[in-house]
Amino acid sequence: MDRPAILGYLAAAAMAPDSNAKGKAYEALVAYLFSCVSGCIVECGITNVFGTEQIDVAVGNLAAENGLYLLPRVFLVECKEWDQPVDSRTIGYFLNILAGRSIEVGVLVAANGITGDLSNITHAHALGLTAAARGIKLIVITTEEITDLTSVVEFVELLHRRLLRAYATGTVGAPDS
Repeated sequence: MDRPAILGYLAAAAMAPDSNAKGKAYEALVAYLFSCVSGCIVECGITNVFGTEQIDVAVGNLAAENGLYLLPRVFLVECKEWDQPVDSRTIGYFLNILAGRSIEVGVLVAANGITGDLSNITHAHALGLTAAARGIKLIVITTEEITDLTSVVEFVELLHRRLLRAYATGTVGAPDS
């Protein structure tokens, strides 16, 4: 994992001329991050057969010893390079996509996190309760956390800790609010 590359992807997203280009640059960053992890393969921008749902990044996880061995073999990633926290409606839509595909873990890379408060389980955080009851865990990673990464080991540890938090709290594996 190359720190200048991460900063370059973030700069490309920040300087993009419109929201679509900004989103594509952010998706490219996330695909890069996961492709740096041992045992991970990525596919980007996949649309379902009906043209109604688009997956930003699909990750195949071979569960390598120094990779994402705590995460399932396949998981999906939603990328939101928004100026505001991601709202409940968007989280609910992503969770429904996961449920429809029997995917047990979803990763939301949200520039500014999600709405609500983790300690009070409000707004978007509350959706983690119903997702957990359906066997789905949601992990949230922010741009600030990505910017702070210095190695693949740190990225892997961040994802593993978020998954553990999602299991332990029965809600969303998100940064402390």
